[in-house]
Amino acid sequence: MPLSSFAFGLLSVFLAYSLAKTQGEVSRLPLVLSGIVVSAFFTVLVSIIKFLVDPHRLQSIVFWIMGSFALADWDGVVSLFIGLCIAMIPMFAMRWRLNPLSMGDEEASSLGIDVKKERLLFIALSSLGVCLCVAKAGIIGWTGLMVPHLARMLVGPDHKLLMPVAMAGGASFMILCDTIARSITSYDLPVGIISASLGAPFFMYLMKKGGKEAWGN
Repeated sequence: MPLSSFAFGLLSVFLAYSLAKTQGEVSRLPLVLSGIVVSAFFTVLVSIIKFLVDPHRLQSIVFWIMGSFALADWDGVVSLFIGLCIAMIPMFAMRWRLNPLSMGDEEASSLGIDVKKERLLFIALSSLGVCLCVAKAGIIGWTGLMVPHLARMLVGPDHKLLMPVAMAGGASFMILCDTIARSITSYDLPVGIISASLGAPFFMYLMKKGGKEAWGN
């Protein structure tokens, strides 16, 4: 499953990136819109699988889509930790290079950075980390939208500090959501429900606030 998740994760990123690319560059709004289109397409494919699958396995698929840590075990933690180290350590070591990349293609190229090569490297490594987490815990949305923006508001746009704060913030946010999911009822709610109920209002706040101050560069 992790390999399949990584392959289709790269495919979805490639499709969204290709759709958003206009006149040789990728701007923020087309990338968001193309991501929505690609997400809708894969949602249709998942719906087809749920319709055709054995009804006895449908419950586990639906539970996985909601996102949960209830089925986590130490073997899964060890395998996930190894994969995340492969994905996150290179990104953490190169995090300072995200600063010129965020300035735009022309500015980054003028500083001697191979924009296409390094962008593809960051996309591949981040896709690997995300796909491994999704394969193990299911779809837990809004974390990648909410936590980095909060971290940017706290420490500013310098990725030397922003990335470690976002990593720690994402882990803390997941612990908070899991604690809430295990505490508010007598059974474990899927963590994805908690993260969505917290992330959606925050995302609406960002949209209401708007501008570079909320979204960053």
